[in-house]
Amino acid sequence: MDAECHTVWPVAMIPYINMLPYRLLSSPPGCCWYDYVPRDSVAALSAGKVLAAAVPVGALPGLGDIVEPLGQFGIAARDYSMSVLFFSNKPFGQVSVMDRMRLTPDSATSVRLLHLLLHRHKPSPEEMLSAGGEQVGELIIGDRALKALHARRRHGDGIDRPAEENGGFPHVTDLATRWFKLYRHPFVFARWVIRRDAPSAARTVLLEWLDEFKRREEGLVARAIPIAARQLGLPENAVADYFQCLRRVLDKETLAGQALFLQEIRRKQIDILGPPNAMLTGVDKSGQRLSLQANPVAAKSGLVHDMAAEITS
Repeated sequence: MDAECHTVWPVAMIPYINMLPYRLLSSPPGCCWYDYVPRDSVAALSAGKVLAAAVPVGALPGLGDIVEPLGQFGIAARDYSMSVLFFSNKPFGQVSVMDRMRLTPDSATSVRLLHLLLHRHKPSPEEMLSAGGEQVGELIIGDRALKALHARRRHGDGIDRPAEENGGFPHVTDLATRWFKLYRHPFVFARWVIRRDAPSAARTVLLEWLDEFKRREEGLVARAIPIAARQLGLPENAVADYFQCLRRVLDKETLAGQALFLQEIRRKQIDILGPPNAMLTGVDKSGQRLSLQANPVAAKSGLVHDMAAEITS
């Protein structure tokens, strides 16, 4: 938080380029930004450290009645996201939920989306026998994903083409694209929400700020392009393409996509506290490395038989 900020209404802000247009509007009157990666914004809201945030949609069930939406604002994508990518050593359709992979620790939505898309069928006996083994892929999000995609596109189309980036994984899948092909709805990654016990004045200020953003969105996005390009070391046209594929003001179709995702992770029993059917173990003191093991309750129920995964920063 800015050392000179003495306001009483703290608001979380995701420190990724996709939120830069919001930042350029400056903080709402009486509010001050705190930088939190998506997953951490959930904990900050739950603990009352912040009053409002653009939180990962996948974490909304865990927040229960603590928060409510701030209008129809967030971050969504229709056909592709360019920043939620799964790199793998085989085509996505051949990847199994049983495979060993690296998962970003930053997002409460992207990890759930990946495992939802991988739960297309029950593991076969062959998959169960081969669970673990070599790492088959890595999920990365945000600015790092956007930069990796641009680097890969210098070698070709960028999607499912051989390249040397990201450990030499020859395939890359945009999870928003995969979702849209399967469900024919846009995907919502984050929603602006506020704690239900927030002062009414804070709610009013934030809604007015978001309404102003809606009126000025086009100009704010245009201003953000060269700034983001300099920060990431990318061409302006690449950043412009990225900003163009994102939706910040959500319409009826987009909100239907959000509802469908939450319905699907509930129906397919994707664990709301972590990657599906898995629990965290062996968290080191720095928090930079986490290991996952199969949830014995889920395994006993037949939801999953084995699972090896690794979360890295």
